[in-house]
Amino acid sequence: YIQRSQVVLFFLSQGYFRSRNCLREVRSSLEMNKPLVLVQEADPTKGGGTMEELREDCPETLQRSIFERHRPHAVWMRAEEFQRVSLKIIAEALLLCTPAYMNKVSLPLCIADEPRIASFDFSKQVTVRVSLANPGAEDLANELAKS
Repeated sequence: YIQRSQVVLFFLSQGYFRSRNCLREVRSSLEMNKPLVLVQEADPTKGGGTMEELREDCPETLQRSIFERHRPHAVWMRAEEFQRVSLKIIAEALLLCTPAYMNKVSLPLCIADEPRIASFDFSKQVTVRVSLANPGAEDLANELAKS
């Protein structure tokens, strides 16, 4: 099925590279020069780890091909509030690897019932305080005030 796929997603967690079947898919994808999207499990209780830890699990002969080619990368967040963001990042990465969207840099994806930036508004005047020890905080507060 790898040969019929336009793009391949690797869902990386601890132990992924110890699976014979996963390694077979990895090697086939690389041999066929398939575009790859890396999705990193974030939750340590579900096998999540840093990209450095996941790379260490990977056979040395495959590390450069997988981790040093500027491949699209998304972090899978399990908290409901962040799952939509993770899904959008993954969907965009997958679509941007397909022939129909390869010449694009980003896509204006949205999820039904998702709040739009234009819909955010304060119902009454708000005072925003910033710390002078936080570089950029004052600029952000000024930008908020303008909008």
